[in-house]
Amino acid sequence: MPIKGLSTWEIAQIGLRLVGFSELPPDSGIHVPGENICRLLFAMDVNVGLLHLAKQSGFDAVLGHHPIGVLYDRGEVYRRHIDLLELHGVPRSQSVPALGDFIDRTVWRMKNARFRMLPHESPNQTTLEVDVARFLNLPLLNIHNPCDELGRRTLQSMIDETFAVNPDWKVRDVLALISSLPEAEYTRRMYGISPIIFIGEEDRPADRTVFVHGALSAPGAPIINFYWEKGFSTVVMLHGDSETLETVRKNPKGNLILTGHYLGDSLGITPYLRAMRERGLEIVCMGGIVDVDAGAG
Repeated sequence: MPIKGLSTWEIAQIGLRLVGFSELPPDSGIHVPGENICRLLFAMDVNVGLLHLAKQSGFDAVLGHHPIGVLYDRGEVYRRHIDLLELHGVPRSQSVPALGDFIDRTVWRMKNARFRMLPHESPNQTTLEVDVARFLNLPLLNIHNPCDELGRRTLQSMIDETFAVNPDWKVRDVLALISSLPEAEYTRRMYGISPIIFIGEEDRPADRTVFVHGALSAPGAPIINFYWEKGFSTVVMLHGDSETLETVRKNPKGNLILTGHYLGDSLGITPYLRAMRERGLEIVCMGGIVDVDAGAG
């Protein structure tokens, strides 16, 4: 009797349940639905070449992490930066007046980029990927914010627990905590990338530390500065564009640790991979998806 696989809807639901979401956020979606999926190719970004590779290699579907080009309103997820501040005790009455204009402009720029649909601006996030997947009759979906939010909760819990035990911890202790994760060892071994202290000295007090993640994209300079001003001495984030990093380095008001993109994203992807495999999926990871369990068991 043939094994019955999962549908794209069921694969998406696994991710949603892990984080307690009831529906897919605007940066995630099922783009080409499918049924009876047993073999899945999972990549950080999906392009046309990857889709052909998956089809030729006998995969039943492709799962991407980052948003696919047809997700016009993905930028709205950036507004979650206000929600995260509120979660950490900063009321909206303070964050919205300080950051509202910056966030509105950022969301508008993201929407305008999707409206323009210029392939040289986002070569792996166009409508072409969905068109090709449909042409190949290859199911395609992407799950972004649920994984990011799960990863944010995971590392923030570790940070809070460690700080509660050792309130006098230093910046080097935060770095050591992140560097000790299995995902960090993987990215160091496979990609030669390790978390770094971008601003601050190793022996400086870390004090209150926040992992700013799960709002579509990394915080801009105004958001980083706002966290510092509100008493978070150490900000941890995945990465930042050069302009943002240069801006905060010119007038630092606290410490800044960068995990690196693949490591930071993997904190929420690892439990998603495990949950999908528990449902019987055979999954091959490529293009930045950290698979700490590959070959285990």
